[in-house]
Amino acid sequence: MGTLLWFLDKIIKFYKDLMQHVKILNAKEIARRMFVTNSFDGLLSSLGVILGNYIYGTENPENYVAGVIGASFALGFFSGIVATYLSERAERLRELRQTERAVMHPLSGSIYEKAAKTVPLYVALWSGMGAIFLPIIGLLPFILSILFSLTIPITVLVYSSAAIILAELFLLGAYLGKISGENSLLSGLQMTLIGLAAVVVFTIVNIIT
Repeated sequence: MGTLLWFLDKIIKFYKDLMQHVKILNAKEIARRMFVTNSFDGLLSSLGVILGNYIYGTENPENYVAGVIGASFALGFFSGIVATYLSERAERLRELRQTERAVMHPLSGSIYEKAAKTVPLYVALWSGMGAIFLPIIGLLPFILSILFSLTIPITVLVYSSAAIILAELFLLGAYLGKISGENSLLSGLQMTLIGLAAVVVFTIVNIIT
């Protein structure tokens, strides 16, 4: 019990320190941008995987789930988390060195150095979350059909999943509209139209082939 409390205390302290570092470096904005950008990439990639499988004639729902999760993990972990962490860390350390030169004093051990090393993790996690978790939400029709052994036509599953992904794109666009002070509805529709264009193209290809 004592070890668990010690562990929880460490987590809480780390979280409080991290939030303080995020505030110092004003990192919420970059984390938000990375989340939205990678969410958009992840959702469109997932939509492509689902519709591509459908055109290819894949009938097994498990193949759709495996394909999307594989693509989302590759995009979300390696690009969203690892690459973002490395690039953000390099930028923060560069800023730290510039600050040191400006004040003509080393900042080793200071809260600014700690922030430069922990904030990239915060940004990277938000970056990866969008690319991994939002596409999985779009898989709900396939996941439910597998979990409950439901016999649902693959066409219904594909277009149900596409509809969820389009709804997620709309919410992302509306969120961006709210941030920018523009019309949230129009911003959401613009984002949705991009995904809808992909659905239309794949549907036409499917009809032709």
